Amino acid sequence: MDDKEDVVGTELSELSPLTPRPVRRPARTRRLIAALVTVVVVGGVALLVSNLLGDAALFFYNADEAVERRDELASQRFRLQGTPLDHPVHAFWDDRPVLVFAVGFNGEVVDVVHTGDPPELFQPGVPVVLEGAWQQGSGPDPAVAKDGWHFASDRMLVKHDNDYRNRDDYDERIVEADEGVFSLP
Repeated sequence: MDDKEDVVGTELSELSPLTPRPVRRPARTRRLIAALVTVVVVGGVALLVSNLLGDAALFFYNADEAVERRDELASQRFRLQGTPLDHPVHAFWDDRPVLVFAVGFNGEVVDVVHTGDPPELFQPGVPVVLEGAWQQGSGPDPAVAKDGWHFASDRMLVKHDNDYRNRDDYDERIVEADEGVFSLP
């Protein structure tokens, strides 16, 4: 028997090196992985949608309506609209910095204790929308409403239009337009 022949009679030089076949997962395992990926993707989309709709689901009340429905609203979160009546007071309450002010709407006044920085456009006379909940207790002074409740806010939006007008320039331009005079600022 030749050294280069094997038992069956095939020469060793004729054999090409064998490459392993790729291991394919069984169909059952592939289906299980596809189902798990689908569940994770659907869960992620559902979580994203619920977070986006969470803000939209907050009820919106003017200050007078919120005071009228205070018992119903209890401690649930909602949006409160009102106009700041005076300049806010910076204070510390429960070892945290807060902004204390009152908002009014339709003759009703609500004391507000706001946690966080106010928007740059926040000032008395400019309507705001606050997110938060009712809390019993007057909060830090100055309390204006003095009804034993305050609105604890942690988010504030300033309501304004996008048009900026310098009142003096605006009036001058109206007069110039009426006279037919045109000038660049």
